[in-house]
Amino acid sequence: MLVYRTAGKYGLIKRADTGVRPYNKDRSFCDFCGRQLNWFDNIPVISWLWLKGKSRCCGKKLPLSYPIVEVLMGVLFLINQNNWLGMVVITLLIFSAVFDLKYMILPDFSSYILIGAACLPLLFKDNWQQYLLAGLVSYVFFWLLAKIKIKGKQAMGEGDAPLAAFIGLWLGWPLALVAFYIAFIIGAIVGGGMLLTKKLRGDSPIPFGPFLILGVMMAWWVGPSIIKLLLYN
Repeated sequence: MLVYRTAGKYGLIKRADTGVRPYNKDRSFCDFCGRQLNWFDNIPVISWLWLKGKSRCCGKKLPLSYPIVEVLMGVLFLINQNNWLGMVVITLLIFSAVFDLKYMILPDFSSYILIGAACLPLLFKDNWQQYLLAGLVSYVFFWLLAKIKIKGKQAMGEGDAPLAAFIGLWLGWPLALVAFYIAFIIGAIVGGGMLLTKKLRGDSPIPFGPFLILGVMMAWWVGPSIIKLLLYN
């Protein structure tokens, strides 16, 4: 629902209006017909399964991404159950990934909150300057990439730069490099595969934010192991 509401504020979608009930921004509502949802229609995963992947009010098919994101969030929260800041970061990263996949935009507000969250641990680090430098270099690098144009189109979205700044601040060196390495490798593999299967044209844009987010999560949890693997093999 946060993705839907944010998209509405960005003017990417228009709210549904059936005339049945007035729209209430404080209550969850159907993506398709605008009816307010009952509390039992909002139980993660269970409601989607019970309703067989369809909305109760208008019978429209609900995206499979709903239960997938709900299960993923639950698993990631269990992994980080003793780290409240980690939970905040995970929530914002998953939100940003879903939003970028759906609308090809990384919302600035989520990236700025992530940057703020990444700065909090620096208050207790002796080598905080290293993290600040990593954040600054990461931001400048992706900002410069966004200025490059290929066939008249930007090679990288401008929203990737603030997210890259967060990655540098959150991970520092060399883990930030691991995150970027993973993002570019997986992005190239996925993009190449979509081109080969003709699901993507050569000039079609592809959201890079989800790859960056996948990269930061992998570097965050298994980054040291990846570094050892790269250095000794």
